[in-house]
Amino acid sequence: MNHMTYENWLEYVRDELNEETRKVYENHLYSCDHCLELYLKAVEATEFQMPGLEEVSSFTDSIMQQVTELNKPKTKPKPRKKISQKQTIVHYFVAAAVTLVLMSTGVFSHLMNMASSFEHSEQKQAESFVQSFLNKQDSFTNKFEEILKEEDRHE
Repeated sequence: MNHMTYENWLEYVRDELNEETRKVYENHLYSCDHCLELYLKAVEATEFQMPGLEEVSSFTDSIMQQVTELNKPKTKPKPRKKISQKQTIVHYFVAAAVTLVLMSTGVFSHLMNMASSFEHSEQKQAESFVQSFLNKQDSFTNKFEEILKEEDRHE
């Protein structure tokens, strides 16, 4: 692996290299820890030469103003269409017409019959479960009493 020298990294940091060479150097940094250390030293060495901020507070204020300008919508949002009173009345008439059609064809009564038959079948199943549980408990109690009576006879 070809390592770059410290002077090469100084040229890179000072932006004295052409674009192709810069890309080669950047790709090399991903795979070489030795050159990464040299690059970091070059950055530290040229840090004092980099431009500084004259007024830190004004810099922060200008950045914040740019951010708020970016967040402002550029166009006014379109107002929502108001539903006219005529549309509302039409919707009510359509709903009433559908209700009348369903009532006259017997759909609602058929649904009510289905619901009530479903409730009755659930009650029967619930009753049969409870009844079977009580019957089993009753038979268990009877067997236990028989065992106790037999023990009393043998004594």
